[in-house]
Amino acid sequence: MSLIERVTRATVCLHLAPHGLDGVLRRAGRPVADSAFHVPILNPDASWEVALASLRGWLEQHNEKKLPLAVSLASRWCAMLMVPWSGALLDRASAQRFLHSQFAAVYGDGARAWRLAADDAPYGKPRLACGIDAALLQGVQDAAAAHGRRCLSIEPVVGPAWRSIAGSKPAAFALVEGGRLLLATSSGGRIAALHSQSCAAAWGDELDRAWRRWNLRAPQLDAIEHVALLDLSGEPQDALPARFQPVAVASAAHLMREAAWA
Repeated sequence: MSLIERVTRATVCLHLAPHGLDGVLRRAGRPVADSAFHVPILNPDASWEVALASLRGWLEQHNEKKLPLAVSLASRWCAMLMVPWSGALLDRASAQRFLHSQFAAVYGDGARAWRLAADDAPYGKPRLACGIDAALLQGVQDAAAAHGRRCLSIEPVVGPAWRSIAGSKPAAFALVEGGRLLLATSSGGRIAALHSQSCAAAWGDELDRAWRRWNLRAPQLDAIEHVALLDLSGEPQDALPARFQPVAVASAAHLMREAAWA
């Protein structure tokens, strides 16, 4: 999240989720026509091990070109947290200790086995941090390396989702995936706060309730009238609350515009 590298040549952008692998070829930052694909994954337990096996299989079948990869991961496998400012963040080793203590306080001791990274917020400001199971992260890196591919980035899908709409400067956005709902506010061009929870297939009914529950803890949400909505769930809804304004999204892989932290 702290290192941004523009993708200027052909890059295969992949999104790995419990029930599907989506991809698209980008050249000079733009999707190549008719290059998008979707590989369904039979994965009733939403296991990342099963999804990772599907990624390995796809790489083995499409190994004729060694194009680099930019990978996003479903929110289900990425723990997100806004961490307070600390001087410990200025040093790589102490930053990891500080981040692990923050994640362990929220997610338990299991978080100490995660790989953690935080964004480059201004000095003294809270930072957005993410934790990913170290075995999952290593597995993606190893899968790419085994087929001679460079992995430009591995990041939670909220990263490319935010970058895809940041130019319009929304005060808040909602990201819906299969079984997951994430709400976030922005300030100064960055994600400033977030809320994540599970959701049912009929997530349209849950949107407003989730917003109101979050509002109880964050009264400042009262001032936000419109929330950009990115739907990656594949579950059409009959109606949506007026507050939420859908943004057209072809697929999660199409959101990948820039490589970020790996």
